[in-house]
Amino acid sequence: MKFRRSIALLFVTALVLTTGGLYYTSSAVTAQEKQSNTEASKTPTGFATGTKCTKTGTYKAGNKYLEIIIPMEEGNDFPPFPDGEKVTWYPITPSTKSTFEPIKVSPGTN
Repeated sequence: MKFRRSIALLFVTALVLTTGGLYYTSSAVTAQEKQSNTEASKTPTGFATGTKCTKTGTYKAGNKYLEIIIPMEEGNDFPPFPDGEKVTWYPITPSTKSTFEPIKVSPGTN
């Protein structure tokens, strides 16, 4: 009788663990899909070295040591990085402000 109870208990435990594992993995996959969808919508489109610029503007590229910002005119090819390597150039979004506001400092505080 003890043997049957331990087999039944083992079966119930395995069933509970399997059901919990399936529930966890399905919710984790859903959360991962939602995260990747939001990340994809936030990532700006870049342009590889050698491709034609489609819109005049300011672009940046970088590696772990250096970040370069260059102005590009429509129709020009994106250059390689200064070290000669191919790189992806990302557009820099223009500022929404149309005027420059200097920092105001009280007299005698600097």
